[in-house]
Amino acid sequence: MTGRDAPARKLEGALLEECAEWIWEQIQEEGLFVPGELIELILTTERELGLQARPLPEIAAGVAAAFREQSHLLSPTDERAIEAVLAWEDEFLGLAGIPRESS
Repeated sequence: MTGRDAPARKLEGALLEECAEWIWEQIQEEGLFVPGELIELILTTERELGLQARPLPEIAAGVAAAFREQSHLLSPTDERAIEAVLAWEDEFLGLAGIPRESS
């Protein structure tokens, strides 16, 4: 089996947790505070909605809309946090060699 034949890795389970922890560390270094649970919720919601292959602004809007539907009150700061998490997720996926579309 060649590398091309290997199944695409997915951002789930332990890898999703590792990604969330890594994002949390990066955001902390930027001087921002985003709870780790919120980071995992953003990543999980993105996948539940099947948005991971869309452009980041669409993903952010979709996740924010889903949170509002669940009666979460979002401030502009929360929406910026969603965007920051997604941007760092892109970085993690790149480092892990996982295409966003198949993540």
